[in-house]
Amino acid sequence: METKLKVRLEAWDDPAFHAAFEAAREQVTAEEIPLDTQEAALRAQHLLADAGYPEVHIDVDRSVDEALAHVAHWTVHRGKR
Repeated sequence: METKLKVRLEAWDDPAFHAAFEAAREQVTAEEIPLDTQEAALRAQHLLADAGYPEVHIDVDRSVDEALAHVAHWTVHRGKR
């Protein structure tokens, strides 16, 4: 089943951060980690930290219905909480 990922980037005005996030998401997908898991968010967070964003953090939120439908929401924060 295909996973849907809805993403909110807090650093909406930073094209370099957007590109780094897309590269991290593509890498997680290439590693075949389901995007609707905490493991995927953690891996993307580590990849972003390695790409020069050491304070990045990703919040994962989804309802039971979304979990059953394989939908995840990530809010990606570039800096401190």
